[in-house]
Amino acid sequence: MMSNRDIETMIESLTPEQIKAVLETTTNGNVRKVDTRRKARSIAITDLYFSVAPLPHKTNYEEYRLESEAIRQQCISGVDI
Repeated sequence: MMSNRDIETMIESLTPEQIKAVLETTTNGNVRKVDTRRKARSIAITDLYFSVAPLPHKTNYEEYRLESEAIRQQCISGVDI
């Protein structure tokens, strides 16, 4: 088994062209990207709900409850996203 010092010595002995060749063979162009579409959709649904939800202090409770539930169901189904 190689020690850290052996590996460091090998790396130090490489020329820039050899380092470039090693990196080209090991990376294969695979770049990791984080997919944020799910989070963006969740944020869009939340923003949609709060942009059209009724204000509880401006309506009676029953009307507020029914309307907010209807808006919530529409947002979950993906309407206007």
